Amino acid sequence: MRRFFGTVLRGFDVANEAASVFLLLTAVVVVFLAAISRYVFKNPVPWTEEVARFAFIWLAFAGVSLAERMKVHFRVTYFINKIPANQKRAVWLFDEVLIFAALVFLLLEGLKFGELGVKGISAVLEIRLDYIYFALPIAIGLTLINRMRNLVEKLVGGKDDYFESMGVD
Repeated sequence: MRRFFGTVLRGFDVANEAASVFLLLTAVVVVFLAAISRYVFKNPVPWTEEVARFAFIWLAFAGVSLAERMKVHFRVTYFINKIPANQKRAVWLFDEVLIFAALVFLLLEGLKFGELGVKGISAVLEIRLDYIYFALPIAIGLTLINRMRNLVEKLVGGKDDYFESMGVD
């Protein structure tokens, strides 16, 4: 069972990373095309602005999930470092509960937000905006998976830079 979940999670990682690379390349190529068509050929391609914007939106949200997996979200540890060592674990636990609550809230609100896009159509490409709006709940869902995964890795064993930076045992 553990191997199955490991395979599924590695599949999530590969898909997330591949999608991020694809979105970044798409945005770069489309912005380059837009600049060339506008300033060199003096004939702008109308769809490039929308495609670039949508790619950047998806890329930003995919980055949230990747940052969570790689444990590279920024942390302000000034106040944590001022807490006595025996209280750091309780603060860490409170922190984890707050983060999970915020992510669940964002997921639920993101699902509502995504449903709003069904009624909207993009101006140039004429695609339903829910394809764009659902970037938020999908990214938050992946972030929750990665957050739980990192938490399980920490609790089951192994050292964690986050714990060590806080001085928590």
